[in-house]
Amino acid sequence: MKNQPTPITPKRFLENISILHMSLTIGPIVFAIIAFKETEKKIISLSETDELFLIVVPCFALGGILLGNFIFRQTIKNIPSASSLRQKLIRFQTVSIVKYLLLEAATLFSVIVFLQTRNLIFLVISSMLILYFLLLRPTKAKIERILDLRGSDRDRFNKLDQPLS
Repeated sequence: MKNQPTPITPKRFLENISILHMSLTIGPIVFAIIAFKETEKKIISLSETDELFLIVVPCFALGGILLGNFIFRQTIKNIPSASSLRQKLIRFQTVSIVKYLLLEAATLFSVIVFLQTRNLIFLVISSMLILYFLLLRPTKAKIERILDLRGSDRDRFNKLDQPLS
């Protein structure tokens, strides 16, 4: 008996992308908590920290957000309307991973700079990025809206247990 792969259904897609999002969110959260607990003599200062970090970290954070959003919007916009629902969802998942990884990189960089400088400003930046990351949680309604699913694609996406061909 040959092992057949489980067919992808909208429900399975939603579960997979939700798990992916949460796993990429949990890493920076845990890293930030450990960094906070393990760091002694924390400070909050704009003058005692290397000025370069005070410029680079916010720029890196903002760059991660803007670049991720730009790539995401461009990729979604360039999905041909004739594409199958499965192809649209695969593209959505791929570009979501890119967006999440850019945000995760900025978050981890901010925590690393906190570890080097002990300046809580960088942990605050990291925390704001984590909050933004949490707001990006993929939901069925968001995916429908972002992909502008209509007609038969929307009907097929709403049939959660029907395999996508």
